[in-house]
This record gives sequence, structure tokens and C-alpha cells, in this order.
Amino acid sequence: MTSLTNKGLRRVMLTALLLAGATPLAAQGNAAPQVEIGQGALRGVQEDGVRKFLNIPFGASTAGERRWKAPAPASGWSGVRDATQFGPICPQWRPPVDQRPMSEDCLSVNVWTPADRKGPLPVMVWIYGGGFLGGSNREPAYDGTALAKMGVVLVTLNYRIGPLGFMAHPGLTAEAPYKASGNYGILDQIEGLKWVRDNIAAFGGDPGNVTVFGESAGSTAISILQASPLAKGLFHRAIGESTSQFDPDGGLVGRKDMREAETYGADYGKKLGAETVAQLRALPMDAFTKELTFFWPTERDGHVLPDIVYNIFAAGKQNDVPTLVGANSMEGSTIRKDWVKRTDENAADYDRIYGGFEDQLRQSSTDAVQWQMRSWAKLQAETGKAGAWLYWFDQPWPGKPELGAFHGNEIVYVFRNLQVEDQPWQAEDHRLSELVANYWVNFARNGNPNGPGLPEWPRYDDADPKVMRLSPEPAVIGTPRAEAQAFLDDYFDKRR
Repeated sequence: MTSLTNKGLRRVMLTALLLAGATPLAAQGNAAPQVEIGQGALRGVQEDGVRKFLNIPFGASTAGERRWKAPAPASGWSGVRDATQFGPICPQWRPPVDQRPMSEDCLSVNVWTPADRKGPLPVMVWIYGGGFLGGSNREPAYDGTALAKMGVVLVTLNYRIGPLGFMAHPGLTAEAPYKASGNYGILDQIEGLKWVRDNIAAFGGDPGNVTVFGESAGSTAISILQASPLAKGLFHRAIGESTSQFDPDGGLVGRKDMREAETYGADYGKKLGAETVAQLRALPMDAFTKELTFFWPTERDGHVLPDIVYNIFAAGKQNDVPTLVGANSMEGSTIRKDWVKRTDENAADYDRIYGGFEDQLRQSSTDAVQWQMRSWAKLQAETGKAGAWLYWFDQPWPGKPELGAFHGNEIVYVFRNLQVEDQPWQAEDHRLSELVANYWVNFARNGNPNGPGLPEWPRYDDADPKVMRLSPEPAVIGTPRAEAQAFLDDYFDKRR
């Protein structure tokens, strides 16, 4: 009893020191930094003015009987846990050259924090993309060193993906206390945010100032978190980069309500030779990573999402936080989907909008992603009080000009990690990266991207839409391809 009391007292004292801006003795100089959180003590790494703590578990293993269940909090440990190496990625298909360890015990966070922190600091939690099929919190592009040096605590978290993260099944629905299934990856993200709320002060972060941000599927997840009542109060700003759940077709595999998702999952199980939940849980992990099979979050599951995301925002029932979202100027170079179809009814307008393009799918995909992000900003501006800001990223990589500003190419600019890509970067790329990172950090700090020395970025108002063009010559512009966006307003409204 005495040791537990002393341990708890040490934790309270350490947190108070960090919030006051003091540095624990164990972290002074170049010694390996240590920090104590609710689960126990951690030993990290200090380099380049930043302390990092890697592979911190926030959720228990999801193997065996815990497969396809809501995440449980991770247990604690005795002694000092080594937090100097990245942990395994969550199960996913990967090419043979990718030899990173993979495990169903993968729910972890990595934390970067300034070595000279004067807390409490704003917290930025990154949610990776990858089509809900791939990705991890340990990609070089997501290294948090540069952003931490700008005065934030940067967190990257893992979440389940693919069939292990998003498969619904009638048997799973029947056994769940909340009578739904699927969306386990979103529940992992919520569990990770609870860990941040409860532990981030020990790293100098402010649990009352948390920004969630992500790209592609990670951005879609942000829109879902903003719409989900389960995530209320766990974050205070939201940044979405390229794609969202505002697509009327419900993402890359089509909207599914609970029954449709269950049928899809049951059919998938039969292809694997498993018709029951017990049989599915008995399969080895590798059975789910042999090939790509599209799974996606389910709207109207009655647990994570009581309705479709668009309707939740339209009714003003979203988590009302400052929102910064946008798209890249040539998304369709690398993300191509026939969101916009030519029909007998719209043929004349479609041909007028897209007939002049050699690659119509490339342009229509670009326009559709832009529409998703514009709809997000528009609805937040109309039904929320916290405000929205909309951007259009318009800078190709210098070694790939033919792709334009493709899907995902802004990530290395946001993280100020241009060096991880082998490109002939120019001075203008470094200046743009600094500009974008400052906007993002200002937004995390104040709920507004503007700050000294930056071009003024107005809040979004659909009555007079203004968009920040992020390029070597940043400027406030009107809606890019406004005629195409007006066509898509009508097109998607009819599909909804």
C-alpha cells in the first residue's frame, strides 16, 4: 500500500513539475529522458533538441478473443519500460520487401516533445492514411521532430485497419454490448485520444488543447471523430487533409448501413472458409493480410455514428471545434475513383465540365475530393460556431511535375520533413513548408491559423467563399474550378 501511494505521489509531483515548465532530473543534459505516466515509467531518447518516447501501448492486444472487440486500455508495467524503438505495425497486406514487424498487439503511440519545453503545450495527434487498408504511426514522413521544435507535443497513433479494423458481421453484432460491429479502427482512435487526455501532461502537453489531424483515410477518420458523440470532448481542433466521409457514396467502397456491412463481412468470412465468429477468430493473423480487401467505416451503426456524417453536420450535431480542411490541386493523379459518373440526365453538363480533358477521371477525382473538403468547411461554417478555414494546396514535387500536387504530397511539407523524399527540393519548397507548418501549429495553439508574418487567412463563408492557396506565392482566392464545384453540388445533392 505504501509503495502504491508513493508511486502515485511521484506521478502527481512529476506532472506538476512538467506543467510548470521544470525538467525532471532524469532528463537533464543529454541523459536518456524518463517520464512516469499512469501505466509506469518510460525511458526515451533525446536528440536534436527533442525528446521522443516510442511504442507506448494505449490499448491491450487485439489478438485471440479480443479480435473484433472494442479496445481495452493497456495494462501497466513494473520497472522502466524502454521507449526508444518503434513498435510493430497493425496487420495489413504489404510487399515482401517490407520487413517491419507486424502484430495484433499494435495499439501504441509515439510522442515527440521539446527538450526545453515550457508547458503546458498544445498537442497534435496525427492519424495516418492508407485507405483504411495500410499505414502506421512510424512512417519517416510523420517524424515529429520538426513540429515539436516549433513548440507542440506531437503524437502519432496506430489503429486497426483492413478486415481486422472494420469488418462487421452478424455474429459480432450479436455479441457486442452496444449491438453493432465494425468501426473498430475508429474506436481505437478514440481509445488513443483517451490515453492522450489522461497522460499527455506528463510530456508537457495540455490535455485541454488537443488537435487531431490526418490525411486521406486519416482525414476521413477526423471527419468521423468530429461527427461521433463518442469522441466528444477528446479534442479541441480538427485538421483534415484530402478526403472525408462527406462523400455521398460513403467512401471508396460505398455507404453501408449496419445490415449491408454485416452481409459484406459475412461473405468475406465465407471466402476464408469461416462462417462463424469463433472460426474467424481461430484463423491466423496472416489469413487477413494475404491480399487487399476493401473495408471502410460504417455510417449509421448506432454506436460510433448515429447517422451519416453529412446529416450530423447539417443538423449541427457535430463536435463543434475549429476546423481547418482542404485538398490538393491534382488529387486525381494518384487517387482515382469514378465518384462523378456521366448519365443521360447530366450528359450535357458533364461534357461541358470534363469534355476538354484528355484524362477525365483524373480531373473528376480531383474535383470530387475538393468538393468533399469544401462541403466539410461549408457545413461547419453554417451549423457550427467555432469556424472553418479552407485551403487548396498547389505545389508539385520538383522531381514529379507531371503529377501536379498529387494526393498526399503535402504531408512532408506539413511535417517539415522534405528530407525523407529524394527530390531536388528548392528554396521555395522549404519556404512553403515553413509557411504551412506555421499555419498548422498556430491553429493547434489558438484555433486560428493566422499569426505574425503570415498572409491573412479568412474564415470560410459560403456566401463569399475564400480559399487559401498554399503555394510558393500564397494568396487568398475564390473557389477553384467554381463551375465544376457548382455542378458537383447539384450532382451529389441528387445522389444523397
